[in-house]
Amino acid sequence: MNPLDAFDRASAAVTELVSAVRDDQWALPTACAEWDVRALVNHLAHGNAKVAHWAGQGPPAEPGDYLGERPEEAFAESVRRVRAVLATPGLLDQEVDTPLGKATGTFLVHMRVNEYLAHGWDLADATGRSTDLLPELAEQALSQWQERFSAAPRGPGAPFGPEVEPAPGATAADRLAAFLGRRPVRA
Repeated sequence: MNPLDAFDRASAAVTELVSAVRDDQWALPTACAEWDVRALVNHLAHGNAKVAHWAGQGPPAEPGDYLGERPEEAFAESVRRVRAVLATPGLLDQEVDTPLGKATGTFLVHMRVNEYLAHGWDLADATGRSTDLLPELAEQALSQWQERFSAAPRGPGAPFGPEVEPAPGATAADRLAAFLGRRPVRA
């Protein structure tokens, strides 16, 4: 699958989840204990903003509120902007900076897809939606996360919690969440 097609599918799924968040759900806890639903979605929007800098197309995106008064619209706009950056002619093959070092623009696309799947699971879980997100992409993301981060430190102060044993018959997205140390908040 073309990397931008994967981006489009993952971003559409997460944008749909964000659009379905009710007013009374923005403060709900997520599997990322330090973030409620709004902070989680803001994290994704901030990540979208960071891509322009990593792609050499803008200044660093400072931490802050990327959602404003209309979180659904602001998030959708952040997706449109990052999509435009990722679609820059030649970017997919160009060497760019990433938080993990130099890589091709395709790696930036994979980073966003993987973030959308991981945090899309968090959002779906927190808001009572299905966590069975994009099975084919979730399998690919799980493989990529396992390849890159199996030996990464886990626990307090680390980006991931200790790996959790997935339930028998767990979906690909549920297995991805378990690998990243996620436990459902709405069991």
